[in-house]
Amino acid sequence: MQTKFEGIWIPIITPFKGEVVDHAALTKLARHLEASGVAGLVAGATTGEGALLTQAEHEAVFATLRNAVPALPIVLGLSESATQVAVARARRLAELRPEGLLVTAPSYVRPSQQGVQKHFEQIVEAADLPVLIYNIPYRTGVNVELETLQLLARDPRVAGIKECGGSVERMLRLVHETPLKILSGDDSQNFAALCLGAHGTVAASAHLFPELHVRVFELLRQSELVAARRITVALQALVRDLFAEPNPAPLKGLLASLGWCDASLRLPFLPASADLCDRLLADWNEVHKLDLSHG
Repeated sequence: MQTKFEGIWIPIITPFKGEVVDHAALTKLARHLEASGVAGLVAGATTGEGALLTQAEHEAVFATLRNAVPALPIVLGLSESATQVAVARARRLAELRPEGLLVTAPSYVRPSQQGVQKHFEQIVEAADLPVLIYNIPYRTGVNVELETLQLLARDPRVAGIKECGGSVERMLRLVHETPLKILSGDDSQNFAALCLGAHGTVAASAHLFPELHVRVFELLRQSELVAARRITVALQALVRDLFAEPNPAPLKGLLASLGWCDASLRLPFLPASADLCDRLLADWNEVHKLDLSHG
């Protein structure tokens, strides 16, 4: 069955014990997220410290997730600046048969829009899988312009876009002027994006209270704006503080406090500050004591 790139997707963390991937913690967390009703997982992307994983580790993470949650769609992150390297990596990842790839524009080199287009086209051809374009210009240094997306969308294997940092106008144009599935990737903007017609979110903050994020999505689909907004407001402080220091350090710090994993990260990431970890746990407790099960 073809994957629907809609709903709440989780860019799952990569738990570590020291420098080693903690596959037991990854399995436990993935099964918990699946039970909450999320639509799928993204592995080895920004929140999963994908740029800091070896190829073997990336493949091992996928194998663990596929074994842990065989019914849940899994998309793999791919971020390379050199098109030739990206194409080779795409072929290798495609052999694992994930439900798709989440691919950033080439970072640092700042190519022209034609260069961006050809970069994605060659990756799509090499992988022959559904590809989600990951537009995150504040990390890559290049925006994937609407006209480029419209050209890329002529290939049905270009399935959607994870959009970060865009304006209201751009979000509306993405929804109404492309055939792509639009997934919001900025947690602070997810509610607004869904109200504007986005098809879903890729939300790091949905590691916490994933069932509430799913509930917001469902309520908005039912035009229950007031109930959805009430939940969003209740989550607001937690979501804000999860990004007060570089992601995924705050998220891992809170998950460690809750017993899901160690707080270990790979350099150049550093652990979240003690003050922020205390604040996050207080935020979590505030949400936990509320009755938000019915919006």
